[in-house]
Amino acid sequence: MNTIQLLVLSILVFSVGAILSLLCNSSRTARFVSGISGLLASAIGFTSAISSGQELSNTLSYNGIPPFGSFVLSMDHLSAFMVGVICLLGFAVNIYSISYLRDYETFNLRTMGFFSNLFIAGMILVVTTANAFYFLIFWEVMTLTSYFLGIYNTKNNESIRAGYLYLFVAHTGTVLIMISFLILFMHVGNFDFSAFRLTSYSLSTRNFIFLLAFFGFGAKAGIVPLHFWLPRAHPAAPSHISALMSGIMIETAIYGIIRVSIDFLGATELWWAFVILVFGALSAIFGAFFALSEKDLKRLLAYSSVENVGLILLGVGLGIVGLSQ
Repeated sequence: MNTIQLLVLSILVFSVGAILSLLCNSSRTARFVSGISGLLASAIGFTSAISSGQELSNTLSYNGIPPFGSFVLSMDHLSAFMVGVICLLGFAVNIYSISYLRDYETFNLRTMGFFSNLFIAGMILVVTTANAFYFLIFWEVMTLTSYFLGIYNTKNNESIRAGYLYLFVAHTGTVLIMISFLILFMHVGNFDFSAFRLTSYSLSTRNFIFLLAFFGFGAKAGIVPLHFWLPRAHPAAPSHISALMSGIMIETAIYGIIRVSIDFLGATELWWAFVILVFGALSAIFGAFFALSEKDLKRLLAYSSVENVGLILLGVGLGIVGLSQ
């Protein structure tokens, strides 16, 4: 099987695992079905990411719904890296969940298995879909599944409030991302990423799209000062879900920033790098200070995620400095 076939198989196994988990007759069975299907799907996805560098063409396209363009799955180096990290963490998390969720068997683990498998599949589709319309659909799948996992303990009012806050911030960011894609669509005439990167834009248009995308994706990434949802939402989720949210979900937003600012727009403006470096530095510094003052381990890890996002943005900003010269 080639890279794209392995990728599709991974997504199918996650989807089948989600459905089978929902159909299980007990929470104990659902715990094993969800964990084992997640392990298998993650292993297949990781194999797909590793094999992508050995093939010249890693694209699969189907006719989509007019005027939204074709449904395209594409695995370039950036996507392959993200898929590899998602699946590696997914593999570890699913191993852990099989024993960890034993304490949750009084809850409905069928829905837990359903949403956790769809959550990982959604993240994989976010970083491999090469069409803005379908990207937004899978971005929403990732957001909603992580929301339902975050409020899984519905008996905890704090979890419910944290979930609402997360949903508000995430959808505010999604609106900004949607506007940036609509502006690109107005200039190009379709939603295909390949068309976005081949089109020339005026300076003002590029600047506006960059700002919309940066703050839209930045809301999901938890950059300072848009980080306030993160230390409340992540501790509310079960531990293995917190690991997925902190470990890779917020990094899909970094993927979005890189995809738009560098891949689509060419990263031609030096001040873009300055903006990214400033917010990266703020996130790294304040995230570290907040983490040092925390006694709750999950909140500490959430602030540590803010710091890590800041460090990643510093790297992205320095990269754009080089590209803009």
